[in-house]
Formats: sequence, structure tokens, C-alpha cells
Amino acid sequence: MRNRPHVAACALLASLTLGLSACSVDDTPEDGKDSKSRPAVTLAPEPKDSALAAEVPQAYTKKTLIMGVSEYAPYVTFESDGKITGLVPELAAQLSSLLDIKIKVERTNFDAVIPGLKSGRIDLSAPSGDFTERQKEVDFADFAQSSVTMMVLKDGSFRPKNGLEVCGHKVGVEKGAGTQNVLAAQNKRCAAKGKPSVDVKLYTDLPAASLALQSKRVEAVAAPSASNTSVSQNSHDRFETLELKDMLDLPAATAIYGIQAKKGSGLAPVIVKGLRKMYESGTYAKLFGQWGLPLSTVTRDQIALNGSKQSQTQ
Repeated sequence: MRNRPHVAACALLASLTLGLSACSVDDTPEDGKDSKSRPAVTLAPEPKDSALAAEVPQAYTKKTLIMGVSEYAPYVTFESDGKITGLVPELAAQLSSLLDIKIKVERTNFDAVIPGLKSGRIDLSAPSGDFTERQKEVDFADFAQSSVTMMVLKDGSFRPKNGLEVCGHKVGVEKGAGTQNVLAAQNKRCAAKGKPSVDVKLYTDLPAASLALQSKRVEAVAAPSASNTSVSQNSHDRFETLELKDMLDLPAATAIYGIQAKKGSGLAPVIVKGLRKMYESGTYAKLFGQWGLPLSTVTRDQIALNGSKQSQTQ
């Protein structure tokens, strides 16, 4: 989202054959395999659109843009050989071809993304929830959607049926992710009912949180539907993902995902136009289908610049 607790987490998760491919709550991977066993998506590159390419700010036409990404399969997966695969790298490659720009995908901690964009260390990042608070700091080119879920041990005793049953339990989340805000809002509900707060444990990435669940250091992992559902589906019945419907109206519990760019740089508006072009050509739908996320797509009109009106805290 990582410094090196991630390596140990991924190694153990791999030994447990926990695939980190993912789908949203209602998605079903076509072949049941995890992302690391799927062949790379091999769509023909989008042809260059000279008119759109001419709209790319000059500051970005002469350089290689760095896209900072964190592990969140199947949007982003870090392979054991160092290769970065997933829908986001494929999307970046298509945008590179369409807009005639160079994009290099690099690992970046999730909580370092916005500082990196503001400082210019990185130029893009995805996916990230588009919230009004974040729009004050960066621009978003919206392209997907998701909702929060709870992943638990399938044979464990902790199987919450609603948000109040999470109060007082240890829950792992990714540091810097919007899920922290979801649990902060849930804690207000816990307090209103005289219940203890959720014991939130922060991890550098979702694989590390999943490892903590496997080793019973936490009782659940709160994360977007794409990650949790995939991990549980590929866990050989170790994990199960639950959707607690009364939590879905909490701040940041549902989200529109965007590609982030430096605020006011002019890059995000061009990416929006590029994504819409890919939507019209069919490449957008094909990418989401091949990576097991057909129901995480948005409409053409939802592919927009800072299109979300959602707050993380209200």
C-alpha cells in the first residue's frame, strides 16, 4: 500500500496458497484461480489519440511518469520475481499508448502516496478512494467502485452479523486507507450503545493484515470487497468474507476509486478523457472482465474529474 513486514507476509501467504486476486462482493472470477496463476492480460494497445496527446501538459511529455502503487490485487499484485501485475499496470499501459506518454509503475506505501504526489516524487497513483477531503490535496480521475467488508477465519468463533458485534474485537486494517475512517465511525456507534471500541490494528499492507488474521493476532480484516473476497475465495476455506449491511452507510464504507495526480497539474483531466475513450472502445470493460472485476466498473458518466461528493468522515 511497503516496508518489509510485507515480504514476510507475502511469503507465508504464498505458502498457504492464499491467492491475492480479487473481485467485489458480487463478482466471481471466471476460472477460480488467483491472479498469480492467471496469464497476463494481453489486450491490443489503444492507438494513439493525437488530439488527446496534445492535451497532456508539457511538463509530462518529456519525462517518464512514475505511478506509485500499493498491493491490492487484482488491481495491483507484487509477484515474487519483482514484477508488478494487475489491472492498474495494464490500465497504465493502455493510457501510455493512447496518450503517447511513458508511465513506469513503482511500489509505494499507501500512506506515502499523497505526500509523494504533492512533492513530485511520483506523478500518479491508483487505486484510491475519491473523497472530498482528498480532493483538496490531489486530483482524481474516477474509474471504479468498491465497498468495505470483514474477512474472518471460517472456522473461528467470531462471525459478526452487524457492526455492533464488531465492537471490542481486534480488527486489522491497512494504514492510511479509508477503512480507518469506517472503523472510527463505527466506534461512535459502539460508544452510543455503551460498547467498547473496536481494537484497530494498523498494518503496512493488506497481505500483512491477512497474515495477522491467519495467526489469530486479529479476529477480522476490514478491507474493500475486492481484496477480502478474493483472498477468502482462494484460501482453501480458511477465510470467509462478510458484508455487514448496517456498516455500508458509514463514512468511507463505499467508495469511488480514482487515479490520483498532483492537484492542478492538468494531468487528471486528460486521463479522464483517456479513460472515457477506452470505455467507448470496449478496452475498459475487457480489462475489468479479464481481471475478475466486472461489477466494479462505473458508468461512462462516472468516469469524471473529482466526481465523488463523498466524505471520509461525515
